[in-house]
Amino acid sequence: MKSPHTSTEAHGRPSSATPRLEGTRDVLDVLTRGIAKTAVRETQREPLLQAQKVPVEPGRELLTEKMLADRWVCSVARLQRWRTFGEGPPYLKIVGKVLYRLKDIEAYEEASLVRKVF
Repeated sequence: MKSPHTSTEAHGRPSSATPRLEGTRDVLDVLTRGIAKTAVRETQREPLLQAQKVPVEPGRELLTEKMLADRWVCSVARLQRWRTFGEGPPYLKIVGKVLYRLKDIEAYEEASLVRKVF
């Protein structure tokens, strides 16, 4: 009587249940790990409309127009228009460059916070 590990299939190749089962387990392990990684990435995603965090260098208290526009998800042109009409947060103009102090930006954001009163 022949062992199932040494029998041949119709194509003349030896068939073995054990290597096929191990190969299936390897594929399942790879798929399981991939699914787990994808699930972790999906749970760590931030909402699309959340304002981007502008990296501020340690000790840096000034933001450029571009940095503020990125922080508020608006255009630099909007900030320029506000300055023209005297709107928006206070700014500095040093050597022709417009800069915003971080403490002024945070104060402006706090003052702009809308609280519903019922």
